[in-house]
Amino acid sequence: MTGIIIDRESDVPLYLQISAQIRAAILQGEIENGGRLTPERRLATLLNVNRTTVVNAYRELASEGFVTGHVGRGTVVTYQRPDSSAAVEDGSAGQANSVAEAGPRSGRTALPWQQLLAPLAGAGYDSMMLDASTVAARRDVIQFTSATPSPELYPVEQVDAILSEALETAGQELLQHTPSEGFEPLRAALAAWMGAQAATADLAVDFNPGRILIASGSQQALYLTARALIEPGDLVAIESPTYLGAAQVFRACGARLLSIPVDRDGMNVELLSELITRRRPKLIYTLPTFQNPTGSVMALDRRKRLLDLASRYQVPIVEDDPYSALRYRGRPLPSLLALDRARGGDRVIYLSTMSKMLFPGFRIGWVSGPRPVLERLAQIKQIVDLDTNALVQWAVWAFLSRGLLTDHLETLREAYPLRLERMVRGLAAHGNGLIECDQPDGGLYLWCRVNDRLRVRDLLAESAREGVAFAPGEPFFLDTPSEAGRNTLRLNFTLPSLAEVDEGTRRLGIALVRLYEQARGETGGAGRRRAVTPIV
Repeated sequence: MTGIIIDRESDVPLYLQISAQIRAAILQGEIENGGRLTPERRLATLLNVNRTTVVNAYRELASEGFVTGHVGRGTVVTYQRPDSSAAVEDGSAGQANSVAEAGPRSGRTALPWQQLLAPLAGAGYDSMMLDASTVAARRDVIQFTSATPSPELYPVEQVDAILSEALETAGQELLQHTPSEGFEPLRAALAAWMGAQAATADLAVDFNPGRILIASGSQQALYLTARALIEPGDLVAIESPTYLGAAQVFRACGARLLSIPVDRDGMNVELLSELITRRRPKLIYTLPTFQNPTGSVMALDRRKRLLDLASRYQVPIVEDDPYSALRYRGRPLPSLLALDRARGGDRVIYLSTMSKMLFPGFRIGWVSGPRPVLERLAQIKQIVDLDTNALVQWAVWAFLSRGLLTDHLETLREAYPLRLERMVRGLAAHGNGLIECDQPDGGLYLWCRVNDRLRVRDLLAESAREGVAFAPGEPFFLDTPSEAGRNTLRLNFTLPSLAEVDEGTRRLGIALVRLYEQARGETGGAGRRRAVTPIV
């Protein structure tokens, strides 16, 4: 079930808003027959409403036959589609058939859409992430969940001027289709940009615009790449924890995932070298620079070792690099692509995006890789969406070619470290020693661990009471439930303002201390014994 969003300014009572959204989720098949609804007390906490409101919502659903309350099991979905086999067993098939027979004459019978929809592999979403999104949707909540840059730093005036100029000077051309490979001047500008980035890491590498394809965001670039390379049953070596969207894409293509642990120096390449001979993955996926969610950076020796493995065993590497331009301290490291090209290799498929450097709304990403791969990606892109928005491609080209992106990145590199430092200090001041974090040298995320007595799934509910949301760490691990991830969380420090960082860390500290006191009581310590609300 997707996160429930309530509108406190609406004339519709809150309990009816909640019941309506749950009813829609049941009818759309998001909650199957036999599935359990979120416990009343926990949903009330997540939505910041009185428990009676949730009780009334569940009663409304029960009165309509959608759910039934069971002692010890909670509230269970009992809605059964009339065309299901269960309808035959419980004697309701006759009624269903009579409705179906009357349908063609009355014209009122709906198509059985859930039966007609094809299965969507890899699209599952962890329940804790759904709980987190429910909390984050509340207007009174401070968001540390987001994976986006700060809207208050968006160069809106420059965008307005550039788009106006584009329409005035080349409007007719830019409102037409462009080649599937992308707007040629933008591809050239990106090639120059990548060369300049390599130069900051002391590598002289020339990138060919003909080996760049523009995509509608790096997520599409990843999907096109997976479609081009993966067949059902193929094995993909992938970091764990990792970017959720990557795992979903590979699973949707039928891949099996081989998880490789991540530490502060990135992917454990030594473990990969032990497994690669026996498991023979089809490709290796990595975020080597300011990894999502951990913020780790793959060490230079590991990068070289990884390229050696790819060369020896003829396994391509997919390098996902949305964050490397957002470095706040330390010396830049060359991308795997730049290292590979400098060594005369052609084993890396490189993905990046403007979403983290500018803003996600433009949906401009790109792929750089071997020509045969890009040719296949262009063919698949023609099937998916023909081409990427030409007007937006022109705007990004203008940002790059006129040096505006460089100036904007300097603004971000001044603003974001202040928010990061403030978040680290706030957690130290208010966390009472119950949380520790790995402070990154760049990127968007702060990866944290709470005291071993605590579970982040419980902290999520306590934080909801205080009005602060974060991304629980466990769903980022490929093997969930994950013992390794049970006390981890990811905090975004780029979206909230400095004032929100201060207040949000204070609220999170209150939730941590309260949860710890509850845990002490449950383990036999003196004082109150109070049940910790689980999130399942």
